[in-house]
Order: sequence, then structure tokens, then C-alpha cells
Amino acid sequence: MREARRAIPWYVHPAEAPREWAWLGSRRRKLAFAVVNVHNGPGRDDDAYYPAAVAELRPHARLLGYVPVDYGNRPVADVARDIESWQRIYGLEAIMLDELPSVPESLGRCAQYAAAARAAGITFLAANPGRFPSPAHLSLFDVTAVFEGTAENYADFTQPAWAHRVPPSQLWHLVYDCDPEEIDAVYTAAAKRGAGYAFATDRSLPNPWLGAPTPVSTRLASKRRAVRP
Repeated sequence: MREARRAIPWYVHPAEAPREWAWLGSRRRKLAFAVVNVHNGPGRDDDAYYPAAVAELRPHARLLGYVPVDYGNRPVADVARDIESWQRIYGLEAIMLDELPSVPESLGRCAQYAAAARAAGITFLAANPGRFPSPAHLSLFDVTAVFEGTAENYADFTQPAWAHRVPPSQLWHLVYDCDPEEIDAVYTAAAKRGAGYAFATDRSLPNPWLGAPTPVSTRLASKRRAVRP
């Protein structure tokens, strides 16, 4: 049965969560890409841990540097500086623009962000509006997160009719607050709904992207303990 490929927002620092980073490294063969985020962006040049962690994983997995655009309010020059920092400090040539605006009148601003990234030499550009933007928005990026929300909301999620013409390789679904037993099923559901990439986790707000989902072994052990007389 067809499944969406794993693409992970990865917002944990290696000094704070070394086991989580070890988990990420162990999943590198199944990983389409991971978005790394030091401190709402590339962080400082003198971080003692993050550059080494990225350097260790970079030859084995596609890593994207995280750059927020504050729903179109952030100056293009500031976004360009973050992109340059990801390139200079970490050697990354792939970026995800987060907090992307998706209303029609934001297209010009989004085009400026995308042009700045391409001019800097970015070879893979992702964006996260968390919802479906216009087709013109989608055309600016290699992949766009068109759903970010709870598993409950995902159950009712449908893509617009025009999106059936969009290649799955351009669409990404992010689902949190899943029942642990339903995590694996999200990847099949995402593929059926037209997405080439997905990530599902049982973690919840305020930040569900702070590490790996509960391991299958832990889920099963917890279930056994719950039914033990």
C-alpha cells in the first residue's frame, strides 16, 4: 500500500535531546527530509553543538534550514541573512520558509522571499503556510505544507478540486496530537489525499515538533500495562 514519505520538522537542540538526535540518525534511510531549527532560525555562529550534529547527519539525509517569515511581515533582507547563515555555518543548501502567508494578496511578497532564496543558490525550497494557498503560491516552492493540525481535524481534511492536478511531490501534510496507534495510518491517508510527504506524531501543542513520536515498542508496552489485571 502506497505511503507518503517521512518529512520531519525537527526543532530540538542536540545538547538538550541527544537521544532524539540519535533516533533521527537511525531513521535517515527512510527520511525524505528534516527541517532543523536552532532558535527560530539558524541561531548564533558560536553554538557549540548544532553545527557538529548537522555535519554528522548531512551526508546521509536532506536537511532544511528553518527560516520564519512572520506571515509576510519580515523584511526580505532579514530572511536572506538567515538563509546565508544556514549556508555559511551549516553548509545547507535547502531551506523551509515557515509562517508563510497564503491569502491571494500575499503572492508578491512570497515571490520575493522565494526569489531571494533562489538567488542565494538554494536548491530545494519548502514552505509552510499550514493550509492550501493558491496554485501560484505552490509554484514558487519545491514542496509546501498544505495541512498542519490535529489528527481530529485531519480526519475531515480534503484538498481543493484543482489540487488533484498538483504532483504529490509538491504537497506535505503535518499531523499532530495523533492516537499513538494511528500514527502509521496517517502516511497511507496522506498518500490517498494526494501528498507525497507527511509527518505524524502523538505530541501536542504548544510545539509538537520537539522530537520523535512515541516509539512503537513503548506504545505496545504501555498498552500491555494498561490491560494487565
